[in-house]
Amino acid sequence: MPQDPARLEELAALLLRRADDLYYVGQELVRHANKAEWRCAKATRFREAMRARRSEATRLAIELRDLGRYLRAQGQAAHG
Repeated sequence: MPQDPARLEELAALLLRRADDLYYVGQELVRHANKAEWRCAKATRFREAMRARRSEATRLAIELRDLGRYLRAQGQAAHG
């Protein structure tokens, strides 16, 4: 099946932008959780849960970046 280099680049750029968005959301979750003036055992568990969500968001962002870079490389290979 022939690959459209322009379409692959478009998809790669989209994945890379979404990876950045996802990474940002993970960072913001922790930042806002840490800013809350809530101090008790539940607050500690909540903050720990938000750090876990950040880790998951970061892992997924890395996977999206890898896929975006792969598509970009495929598009460049199909073009050249």
